[in-house]
Amino acid sequence: MVAAARNSGREGGLLGRVTIGLGAVFLCVASYMTLAQIITSARAPETGPSLEALQRLSPSELDEVNAAARAAYQREPLDAEALVSLSRLAEVRGDAEASERLKLIAGDMTPRDTSVQVEALTILLKRRDFDAVMTRLDGLIRARPQQTQNFFAVAAEIARDPDGANATARMLARNPPWRAGFVASLIAKGDAGTTYRIISALRDLGAAVDPAELAAVIDFHLRQGDVDKAYGIWLSSLSAEELKAVKRVYDGGFAHEIRSLRFDWTVKPGEGFSYRTFPRNTASMDQTLQIDFNGFVGGFANLSQMLRLGAARYKLTGEARFEAFQSPTSLVFRIYCVSKGASRLVDETQPLPQSTQWIAFEKAFRVPAEGCEAQLLQLETKAKPEGAQATRGQVAVDNIQIEKLPDLAP
Repeated sequence: MVAAARNSGREGGLLGRVTIGLGAVFLCVASYMTLAQIITSARAPETGPSLEALQRLSPSELDEVNAAARAAYQREPLDAEALVSLSRLAEVRGDAEASERLKLIAGDMTPRDTSVQVEALTILLKRRDFDAVMTRLDGLIRARPQQTQNFFAVAAEIARDPDGANATARMLARNPPWRAGFVASLIAKGDAGTTYRIISALRDLGAAVDPAELAAVIDFHLRQGDVDKAYGIWLSSLSAEELKAVKRVYDGGFAHEIRSLRFDWTVKPGEGFSYRTFPRNTASMDQTLQIDFNGFVGGFANLSQMLRLGAARYKLTGEARFEAFQSPTSLVFRIYCVSKGASRLVDETQPLPQSTQWIAFEKAFRVPAEGCEAQLLQLETKAKPEGAQATRGQVAVDNIQIEKLPDLAP
């Protein structure tokens, strides 16, 4: 009779059973999509007779199945299938408390069994025990990497609930190996709002936020053309001390960490160069930014900062120093207008003076009233070298500032 019940439960296949179980999970939590749309590729071993099969049995047949399941469990206390069978028998008989307890124990015993975990997740989500849900998802992601994207979709749904976002943040604060992949999957699906909710929860916990995660959210809004949103998110990431450095150019003296968050100094990684902040001289704590070229090939445009300047005349000033610099072209600072994801050149400095001493440079420019919602200040090679010509040596910059100029008389 146990075999008959099992065979009956298999008629719809595991996928149908998982669909039923998964669909029930998010019926317990408002606004969640059904998990049937998420874990459609689950293929785990059959686990005991289905609830539907048991409900079709007579009382005497249920007694027989119950006796067989108890005997199996007594022979092997680690038999999760027997526990699942006993949990479903308890459910058929109306003992929901015992059923849930047994399902959770079975889930603890078989953390890699997707079908068992589905039933455990159903219970935990109904209880809104999101920390326990995330713990089980962590185990499933590690154990079944081929289903990672499916589990990421489940975690994303959980994180859309405020309490779920806090639980997700507590899990990510442990830095599981799938953290970066999960954040990337949220951004890829256009879910920057959930990503930022998790980042905010991480901050509230006092946990570290990877600048790359915050940059992904900022970049998403910039691609959408929402510069104000991107700028607001960046501002909210600054400490009280960093906020003091918010001027027309942020941290023009390079006193703070370079986080590459677009509205602060941003370095695009590339081969053939490295960078560091470095004291201006041995008698000073004043920091400068030093770029070391070691066979860099191609056009350099890897140091930049987004600006928020209103329509007006301005003057860009700064200082530069070169050491053993060899390049087929010179370096300039260029200012671009950025609007709706497109950019156009506004102006550029003269080639930076290639002196081993600190030499000042300046350039007046105008920000137009139209089509210039934001600006980009970028250090670039004046012309892209041809072929495999390489750049070597060092360049340091410091005291990058922008001041507003009076309008010219008409």
